[in-house]
This record gives sequence, structure tokens and C-alpha cells, in this order.
Amino acid sequence: MTTKTVTAHLQMLGFTALLGGSFIASATISNALPPMVITWMRYAIASLLFIVLLAGQGLLKLPHYRDLGRYTLISLPPLVYFACMIFSLQTTSALNSSALYTTVPLMSLIMSMLLLNARSTWAVLIALLLGISGALLIIFKGDLSQLLQLSLMPSDYLFLFGCLGMALNPIVVKKLHRGEHALVLTGWSLMCATLLLTAVVAYQLPNIEWRNINVITWSGVLYLATFATALSFFLFQKACIVLSPAKISGYVYLIPLSVIATNGLLGQEIQWQEIASGAGLVIIAMAILVKAK
Repeated sequence: MTTKTVTAHLQMLGFTALLGGSFIASATISNALPPMVITWMRYAIASLLFIVLLAGQGLLKLPHYRDLGRYTLISLPPLVYFACMIFSLQTTSALNSSALYTTVPLMSLIMSMLLLNARSTWAVLIALLLGISGALLIIFKGDLSQLLQLSLMPSDYLFLFGCLGMALNPIVVKKLHRGEHALVLTGWSLMCATLLLTAVVAYQLPNIEWRNINVITWSGVLYLATFATALSFFLFQKACIVLSPAKISGYVYLIPLSVIATNGLLGQEIQWQEIASGAGLVIIAMAILVKAK
């Protein structure tokens, strides 16, 4: 395994940790502001951070209009996911969303085979199936019979559509990357997404009582913008250039552990006996996936 590959896997571990926190932050503030306004705020702040960063590195140059179109296409899959997540979390449970999110790696594997003519191996498929089982055992606290009792609401189908966008994300990045610096790729895809969102939410912004937004909401938005958008997008897109979509998406299975670890840091008691079997399966799955061709 090359140094570049090892670095990409470490970047995905960082991405997973940041994304785990985003579920908690999103659930905390989802009812404080209109969903699309929250999404616009996180993208706008993240874009401002990248403008400053690109300017400091001497990389802030207006791309060719074809590149702007390419960056816009790159921005669409995660934009669809985040918008669907914010909307669905208003009425569905985090349990439902977490369970549905485990479908992302298999979606990504199927679509990469269709769109990139990628070939998979039995090792990858076995790892993905083990990962799904392990993640579901963690989500349902060791009792998979709860999966049969899962009742899906209309908002869950909206979230599932968002998961499709997340599954497409590494494929689109790999397909449309043209060798530019990862800072440029991430920065301009965020800026293009912000422009799209601005057109969508412009009519809502004058009606927002900005002075009445509390500290908790601002803290959640700043976390989502800085860590769960700006930094996580950068880590994700750098790793996408090196790793296959199936391996990238496989890190989804670590997200339930990341959420549990984040809750533990926030003082929530963790029942390790309920998640031990699932955590073991996830670790085995990731070990197979990392080594698989």
C-alpha cells in the first residue's frame, strides 16, 4: 500500500469523525431555522473560509466557464443529500436516518460499475455486507429484529433520495476531476453550490430574525460550516481522487461509531455490551475493504 493510499484512508477517517458530529448538530438545530436557510448558511460560511484560504495561497482565480459548470456538477450530489437530511430530520428519527444511510456503499458500488465501468471483487462485496450488518447492529443496539419493525414515513423516502446523492458523490468527483489542486476543487465546488442555494433561498433571507438566533443555533451552524462542510469536503475530495468509490463509501459504516463516540464525549453513557458485536463486524469489514483490490 503506497503512502498516498494510506494518507487517503486517514483522510477518510477524519471525514467520518466530522460527519458523525454533523448528525448531532443537524438534529439539534433542524427546527430553529428553515432547512434550506441552514444549508445555505453552512455553504456560505464554508465558501468564505475557502476564499480566504485560496487567496492566501495565491490560488484564487476565476475558472473557465466550462470548469465552473464542472464544479457545479460536483457540488450537486452532496447538496441534494444535505438538503434532504435537513428536511427529513424535522419529522423522522435519527434511528431511521442512520439505518437508511447504510445503503450508501452498495448504491455507490452499483453506480460505479454502471458509470465508471468499475469491477468489484468478492472481498469488497463481502466487506460491504459485513459493514451493513455491523452498522445495523450498532444502530439497533444488537437487536436486528427491530429492523423488521422499522416504520418508514414519507420523509424517510426523501432521505433515501438524499442517500442516492451521497452515493454518487465520490463517483462524480472521480469522473470530473481534471488534476487541479484539491483546495481549488473543493473551494469552487462550495462556491458554486452557494450561488445555487442563494438563488433558491433569497426570498426567505429578509424574513429571518437574525438577531434572535441563539448561541446554540449559531454554534451548530458554525460547526456544520467549518468542520462538517469546509474541512470534511476537502478531506473527502482529496481521498476520492485516490481511492475507489466503493472504498470511499465504505467509511459510512464507521459513522454510527463516530456518532456514539461524539455522544460519549458530550457526556452520554455508552452501553458497550449492546454495540460490541456490531463494532467488531464493522472493524472486520473495514480491514477487508482497506486491503481489497
